Amino acid sequence: MRMWHDNWRAAGLTMLALGILGLSAPGTRAQQQPRDQQPSSGQSGAPIPAYHAPLLSGDNSEAEDNAQEPPDTRQLAGVQTLGLRGLDRSRSYWQPRIDLSATGDSNAGQSTGSTSNWATWTSFAGGMDVQQISGGSELTLGYTGGFTYSTDGSHPTGIVQQLNFSDKFVFRRATVTLLDQFGYLPEQNFGFGGLGGVALPGGMTTGLGSGVSPGQTILAGRGQNITNTYVTELDLSVTPRSSLTFAGGYSTLYYFDSNLVDTMNVMGRVGYNYELSRRNTLAVLYNVQAIRYKGFPQSVDDHRAQVAYGRRVTGRLAFQIAGGPEVAMFHTPISSTATSTTNVYWSLNTALQYELRRNHFAVDYSHGVSGGAGVLAGAINDTASGSVTHLMSRTFSSGITGGYARNNGLTTGKITSNQNYNYWFTGATLSHPVGRTLGLTLSYQMQYQDSNAPFCIGPTCSTSMIRHTISFGLGWHERPLLF
Repeated sequence: MRMWHDNWRAAGLTMLALGILGLSAPGTRAQQQPRDQQPSSGQSGAPIPAYHAPLLSGDNSEAEDNAQEPPDTRQLAGVQTLGLRGLDRSRSYWQPRIDLSATGDSNAGQSTGSTSNWATWTSFAGGMDVQQISGGSELTLGYTGGFTYSTDGSHPTGIVQQLNFSDKFVFRRATVTLLDQFGYLPEQNFGFGGLGGVALPGGMTTGLGSGVSPGQTILAGRGQNITNTYVTELDLSVTPRSSLTFAGGYSTLYYFDSNLVDTMNVMGRVGYNYELSRRNTLAVLYNVQAIRYKGFPQSVDDHRAQVAYGRRVTGRLAFQIAGGPEVAMFHTPISSTATSTTNVYWSLNTALQYELRRNHFAVDYSHGVSGGAGVLAGAINDTASGSVTHLMSRTFSSGITGGYARNNGLTTGKITSNQNYNYWFTGATLSHPVGRTLGLTLSYQMQYQDSNAPFCIGPTCSTSMIRHTISFGLGWHERPLLF
């Protein structure tokens, strides 16, 4: 327990030191732009109706970037993924929303095996997105809160609280960014479809890259859990084309209704960015994280050195890839007589966003050592996810999402070292407005998991699990309200 408190103290000191260093930089950095937002956040000059998908550019050439959109200037070596566009500094606004939905669930208890256990759920969610521009501060916040309950009362009520926060302070030669991503969810977050297909947490996302927030890429049954990730990033301009990046933070994963492994990560990063041209950037970075398990005598110290390349075309393309060696040290137990093992692996993470006419494509992939998703005490993790959004008309849109995660256990402990989990999810959504602020949604999702050894969710144990959900919802999404 003392080790747990020491980790929290170290994380707090890291955040304080980085914040003081960033705030001591003089003046305002003119060329620095705020972080990107999704098109649905309303970045054009006029408010965008909530249920009208963004009209994508019809120009397929890369001759000139879209001059009407602010460029994304996130640093390639930073903790956030690159975006298609930056923040519109011309206005501050808030945008409320309410959603009500009904869902049919083929496996409401997430039982293993092939047993079908259909149940119906009613879900309610409300929230808002906020953007405030004030001097050298650029604040964005997205919040969603709600609940879902089974209509026959046979399953416990699930509570959802999700908050994404970002505040950027821009100075002459430095930028300090404070990021926090919090979730209180009734299921694992990877592949969680929200409340009846309602996207979480709305339009405002922090865009944290792989290896920063705690992964929950193994289905482990229904049960409330908390995830929280906080990061401070400092970017210092060295020359007009080069900059240094420093970041530090922590993440926690805590389970209330199960005996899964509570996990804490403390991380630090340093990197160097060099702009080859207006669109192309190279970076080198070093990332370290200390993974600890509450009440479990196991620790993992992980070190990554990566070379990265990024390409950005404003409003059209955002691509990045980073890879390099990874050294992981495993300690069991944590004491002076601990048994330590050091292994060398390879790490890779890449992400792509692309807009073409009426279509938006997004895909990402990562490979490396992870905390084990609350089930394994350390794992080699492969995670891939993607989405396609298509604007079929000015009012009718559709979307397809999917993902895959594989976790191979690394160490002995609660689960044998050679156990692995394969998890797939896929889904589709149709949306159509019935007014300026009301809209209908119809969504479907499938989740499937298998393992090379039986795993238990609730009273049943098997080597596989499958689940289908079908949801119909009505939502009220107000247009952005200026202030």
